[in-house]
Amino acid sequence: MRPALFWCGITTGLIAAALSVGYAVLYQSALSVDFSRVAPVPAIISANMGVAMLVMLAWWLAERRRGAAPRSFNVGLVVLSLLSAAIPFMVNLPLSIPAPELFPGLTAPMHLLPALVWLALQPWRATKKPC
Repeated sequence: MRPALFWCGITTGLIAAALSVGYAVLYQSALSVDFSRVAPVPAIISANMGVAMLVMLAWWLAERRRGAAPRSFNVGLVVLSLLSAAIPFMVNLPLSIPAPELFPGLTAPMHLLPALVWLALQPWRATKKPC
């Protein structure tokens, strides 16, 4: 695996994690809710890093298999991200959590951020420079 690709995965994860945590802080303060028991900051960061590393590995496998990653990879990434954004709507929160109906509005957009950051960094990957 190329070191530059590894660093693209790390960079994607860090940027997506920062955006997710920033969004969580903004969302929760704007709506005066607290979901820190069900979506703590360490879990948000580790989820973004994990997804970014999985996307990086999938890209590496696609590159290795075909010589150059297929264009359909990006379409598949977006489709999977959109499908995963439906997961928060299926979660049943404990009754002790106030305003559980606001939880999907917090977490669904976070499912899209790793793919969005990965696609935003694609021009740097295409030039073979580190992200």
